[in-house]
Amino acid sequence: MANETDTANEMQEAIGRLRNYKPPLDQWEEMDFSRRAAVLILLFPDAKGELRIVLTERSSTLRTFAGQVALPGGKADSPTESAFDTARREASEEIGLPSRNDFLPSPFTVTHLCEMPMNLSRNQLGVRPCVALLHTKPGFSGTSAANNAEESLIPRLDPKEVASVFTVPLKAFLTSQYKNPELDDNPEKLVQSESIVDIDFGSIPSGDTGWYEGQWLDWYGIKWRGHQFNVYTSPVVVQRKASTEVLEDEAQAHASAGMRKGGGGTHDKKLVKYKVWGMTARIVVDAARVAFGQNPDFEYVDKMGDDDVIAILQGQGKLGPRIKGVIEDSGRGGDIGRVDTRKAEGGKL
Repeated sequence: MANETDTANEMQEAIGRLRNYKPPLDQWEEMDFSRRAAVLILLFPDAKGELRIVLTERSSTLRTFAGQVALPGGKADSPTESAFDTARREASEEIGLPSRNDFLPSPFTVTHLCEMPMNLSRNQLGVRPCVALLHTKPGFSGTSAANNAEESLIPRLDPKEVASVFTVPLKAFLTSQYKNPELDDNPEKLVQSESIVDIDFGSIPSGDTGWYEGQWLDWYGIKWRGHQFNVYTSPVVVQRKASTEVLEDEAQAHASAGMRKGGGGTHDKKLVKYKVWGMTARIVVDAARVAFGQNPDFEYVDKMGDDDVIAILQGQGKLGPRIKGVIEDSGRGGDIGRVDTRKAEGGKL
């Protein structure tokens, strides 16, 4: 078993790999503005020195992809907005993470580490994953609670369009044998509910912990590996599910006074089963591959992102300005010569 020094060294090496990573292509500027989207891979060190990733369960009242697990993110707001600015703004709207570092409570800050290859969503958006680290400022020495972002900050985030927020060790997405410690530590707790999944790809379990399921799919005539991770955890549950206000003013008050005046969420003592799947799962697996310099012990697609498919569709003129009111869906079993225009059945963005 790794000791704390080994864990801390592994975390620093992972951060270094992410910081040095450069995607093969940057297709953000090449995408039509109406098709640009970005998600935030928000990482932070937990009390044990492990890197964890923040995931959300979308509200059941949203018009699209209700109840599904996702990374914070959404469409670009203007032609001049960068992918990271888009991801950071959307994270502010969805999970209350202030869009500016000077709004974060001391001693925390967010550092932009890298961007991953662009993915093509089921409704034909080019999705740029942006990796960022939530951490204490260099030189800070304080209490362990202040150094633990999950305990000191994330439960106080003010979610907007999500039902709950939860975190998972990033490295867990490289193994089929991960055992959720909450199940071991709390065997008397029963799973109270499951997150919603609209599509069942018939994934096949691997390993003996119930953590990972996978299935090979045909997407645009290309073999695509579908991952599903079964996360059991006690989430941060949003108290004001109907709120649509971005509380930047409260964030500023938090930064100056060290505490928000209200809102946010509370830890639910009940275990919930979340299904991390589809594009979200693929993006997280690829981020873990880069961070830890190793590949998963389950089957996967070696090439990260959808640069090739995007280039082909752009060459065929199929990724021009989006038509208002039409939700495009590539569909399962599609090929490069066909693009369906029907309501998307699932997948974040």
